[in-house]
Amino acid sequence: MSERIGLKPREKLVFVATRKPWLIPILYYIYSYSGLGIDELKEILGLKKQVLRRAIWWLKKYGLVMDSGEKIIVIPDYTKILEEFFQDYCTTPNKHLYRVGGTYYVVNIRRTRITSYTVPAEYIDKLLAYEKNIQTEFSPLDLAQTLNIPINLARKIINAKRILEKCREK
Repeated sequence: MSERIGLKPREKLVFVATRKPWLIPILYYIYSYSGLGIDELKEILGLKKQVLRRAIWWLKKYGLVMDSGEKIIVIPDYTKILEEFFQDYCTTPNKHLYRVGGTYYVVNIRRTRITSYTVPAEYIDKLLAYEKNIQTEFSPLDLAQTLNIPINLARKIINAKRILEKCREK
């Protein structure tokens, strides 16, 4: 199935992680628990079955998972790659954060849908440096004015930083 979209396993994972980031939390739990059924995924993620079925359909289409009886498991070619990929993976209740290259991906899980957005890693690094130097937290407005960026991007940067901090506390 890897040959289907003409990519090697690592390239395919990066393709899915960057083009369809909403699939990554589902793949994370399937990998972490060494296979799960739809009902188990529904219980863990709190998503509707319809959303999960669609996600699993996409993961199967890309050749990342397969059925093994009642369980869905990661295809063996991807276990080592996913082990490396999920080392810096960050989860908080209903939020997942991971980095690919110079971009952080934040995935929000709600009951009926999964949404995501991206944040350039350089902005988070700048925010952390500014806060360390000034010894205070930035508000979205302060950050927007300091970095000369839109206020919505500043909110996303601060939100991603908070998620990272929660993960580091664990």
